[in-house]
Amino acid sequence: MLMLLALQRRVHQWDQRLFFRVSRWRTRRFGAGAFRLLSATGDGYWYGILALVITLSLQLSWQYFLTLALAFAIERPLYWVLKNSFKRDRPSAHALPVKALFNAHDRFSFPSGHTCAAFVFVTVSALHFPDAAPLSWIWATAIGISRVAVGVHYPTDVVAGACLGTAIAEFTLFIIATYPLF
Repeated sequence: MLMLLALQRRVHQWDQRLFFRVSRWRTRRFGAGAFRLLSATGDGYWYGILALVITLSLQLSWQYFLTLALAFAIERPLYWVLKNSFKRDRPSAHALPVKALFNAHDRFSFPSGHTCAAFVFVTVSALHFPDAAPLSWIWATAIGISRVAVGVHYPTDVVAGACLGTAIAEFTLFIIATYPLF
């Protein structure tokens, strides 16, 4: 048990150090406004709008849209249960010298919902649009980094969100392949 606590303490120290390094980027490299804007591109409603626009403008079957809808129907409740089970406070709750650039929508930080949703979206989209996959993965990763830079998540929140989002998308794609919607 002591070894587990020591490991947890070391991971948290690493997490805080990396948090401080990334949060300094908002003043040196890219600016707070750029990170706020990038973070906002991961707001949930954009995924539905983008999926609908892609489906209609490319005259796709509804398979893409419905796959994303199913993935988000799994992701949202699962992410919410996990976030409210772990109850990890956001960095701003720890009286750290770095202040968040805005107030988050909820109290807890683990896992990152913005990152989770971004990875759900790009994992499903990569199957349908493989040529756009590299740029999509960069965008999803940048959303995760922006969540740390704006001060609302620790790096491990983002890593957990990326892993969870990818796993949910892969599970959804497996379900769709096994039980096709159309």
